[in-house]
Amino acid sequence: MKKQHKNSLLQIEKIGALAGILSIIFYFSVAVFSFIPDAFVLILAFTFPLLWIIGFMGLYHFLKRQNHTSSLEIGCLFGIIGATIALVFLVIQQANFIWHEQAMQGATSDDAKVLLKSVFKGVNRVQASMDVAFDIFITIAWFLFGINIAKSPDFHKILGWTGSLISLALLTLNMITFPVSPAESGLIDLGPFLGLWTLVTFFWFATILFKKKNVAHGKI
Repeated sequence: MKKQHKNSLLQIEKIGALAGILSIIFYFSVAVFSFIPDAFVLILAFTFPLLWIIGFMGLYHFLKRQNHTSSLEIGCLFGIIGATIALVFLVIQQANFIWHEQAMQGATSDDAKVLLKSVFKGVNRVQASMDVAFDIFITIAWFLFGINIAKSPDFHKILGWTGSLISLALLTLNMITFPVSPAESGLIDLGPFLGLWTLVTFFWFATILFKKKNVAHGKI
């Protein structure tokens, strides 16, 4: 029974590593590649937070077996909440864009278009504020995960502390410029840097699991 439970956890970790990698690839694909068809953009945008949740679960179970800490528990919980908020605000954001575009196409006068743009600007601030809520949860989550990664014998301390520092800096900038985003305030946007760090972390995580599998089968 114990062996079966161990194998189940290992599967969760493997699925989590793969899901984490795909989530960041989807995130950057939506943000960078403008040539992607709109329908496919929606699929990628709505999928990456779901994959991120699975990624958090996989990394959590791996680190938990090494050192079960309260900071890891909180980090996993905040990560899942943050990813959930991300999905909610992305759905609201994309729906607002679509409805606004449809309304603009049906506008019959310049005055109507000006009014629609003003309404859209006000409504769009709701999802922009939810984006800040997402940043709060996700930066705290990665800050705590970074601490536990730094303590893991399978990761490098520099990797863990780098993630914690980027997360703390991103959270600080968001609080300084609230309710406007750091990028709109003329400051640096650390979001992509945290995304790159996350991608490196999940690739490292997948490499660890692959090496352990090869050792278990006597290939190394």
